[in-house]
Amino acid sequence: MNVKAQCPNASVWASHAMVASGHPLASQAGLQMLHQGGNAVDAAIAMAFATGVLMPDMAGLGGEAFVLYQAPHREITAYLGSGRLPQGYDESKLPKSLTLPLHQGASVSVPGALDLYWRLHQDGGRLPWARVIEPAQRLAEEGFPVDARLAESLQEMTVLQEEAPSCQEVFFPQGQPLVEGELLKQPALANTLKLLQEQGRDGFYRGEVAHDIVKAVTRAGGFLDDDDLRAHETETTKPLSLSFGPYTIYQTPPPSQGVVMLEALAMLGPDFPKDWRQTGANVHQVIESLRWAFYDRREYLGDPLWQHFDPTQLLTEQWIEKRRAGILPRASLIDTTLKEGDTTSLLAVDDEGHVVSFIHSLALSFGSYVFVPERGFFLNNRAGRSFNRIVGHPNQATPGKRPMHTLNTYMVTYGDQFYLAGNTPGGDGQPQWNLMILLDLLQAQALPHEAVSAPRLTIGPATDAHTLSQQSYVVLESRFAPHVIDDLRKRGHNVRVIGPLSGGGSAQVIMRRLGNWVGASDPRGIGQTLGY
Repeated sequence: MNVKAQCPNASVWASHAMVASGHPLASQAGLQMLHQGGNAVDAAIAMAFATGVLMPDMAGLGGEAFVLYQAPHREITAYLGSGRLPQGYDESKLPKSLTLPLHQGASVSVPGALDLYWRLHQDGGRLPWARVIEPAQRLAEEGFPVDARLAESLQEMTVLQEEAPSCQEVFFPQGQPLVEGELLKQPALANTLKLLQEQGRDGFYRGEVAHDIVKAVTRAGGFLDDDDLRAHETETTKPLSLSFGPYTIYQTPPPSQGVVMLEALAMLGPDFPKDWRQTGANVHQVIESLRWAFYDRREYLGDPLWQHFDPTQLLTEQWIEKRRAGILPRASLIDTTLKEGDTTSLLAVDDEGHVVSFIHSLALSFGSYVFVPERGFFLNNRAGRSFNRIVGHPNQATPGKRPMHTLNTYMVTYGDQFYLAGNTPGGDGQPQWNLMILLDLLQAQALPHEAVSAPRLTIGPATDAHTLSQQSYVVLESRFAPHVIDDLRKRGHNVRVIGPLSGGGSAQVIMRRLGNWVGASDPRGIGQTLGY
């Protein structure tokens, strides 16, 4: 298909700096930091705090985060803000199952996002810490009109009135969810943000906020305690990388599942056709490459501090050739025995050379359903979503271990120069849609708006512990040609066709072209790209 014929909007161009996020008001917060003399780090952190206010179902102080950051003339660094399973985790107190409870207290991992925000700011920020929180604090205190996305999310999650009754006053006044256009004020969250402006990261991981978090988790039947919070630290390390023609692609390493995208790209190779969507055979290659990459992620990868399997082994020539040989003309029957995620991502770049590719999440929508009423935020359910209880499995729930993560984010260099950065929310869809966007950007030389708008497919089940018993499927947006859909069905794929822009995700892309910045936000979401 012609990618350019399907794009509803043009890319945004700017000469000095650019930001992109999943919400227009968050992007404005990032641009505000740049206009106040801040750099891309300040802008990214301001957008992260703002999205926690504007998208409380998707991200926030109770969540986790992953980042790739490049300082001027420095190598790319990965920040892994992934929390551990609490040390007090006691399997004997849970119902017998191969998985953990998906919601409530036992599903909560240590919230890692705030420490990552702090660490990134300490390493690369220019403006005062209190300043980068200020836009979010104001949005929480003064309120903002509920957008269509959040209104739909609240309408779908009326179960929260029973599961998290302490959030009713904020999100379900008079027993009904807020609707589009109504003003949402979050006074408890505003007070928490003000406290963090004054006390920094210790204001979250120690003292009254930590006490209230532990109290909420304990009340919900979980295991988190003060020692878990005090002990948390963000890991900084080298990213994974893959040479792809003249480009080098960087991804967040485990416990992120960024390697899934890299392994699938390696199987396809830099000579993969730029018009791959036009034939069933090429689409089949994409599907099967992803299936093998997800299989390897499930089979071999866990927290690298516990599971000593080198993820770069999955990118070696010998491994890739073995996996290519496993791609047959018909749909595979790769074993998955044993949901789209709710996340938001953002980007920031500046003309000094700071680049931040950032993603954070509560895991599933409204996370664990555990609301901290005194502090105004939900806690993640990453442990419940990701861990299993299979003895000896790389991702077996073990006290002190970090779960394997859906969150991943990427950068690309051309030679030794920054070329582009991108990411998307969407659970196990993330590495899949990132791969397709990169094929368009690198193979077809598409502009960002063309790549984020192009037709998507999604395979499943992939990695989420609670979905692995499902039958394998492929979801295609209806803009794939009928002959491609028919070909895939003849190959044995269980194909479902959905709306033309219903494939999930809310991708952001910013790239360097002709000495300027050019970026775009996904038309499937409400995000916005801004620059100056």
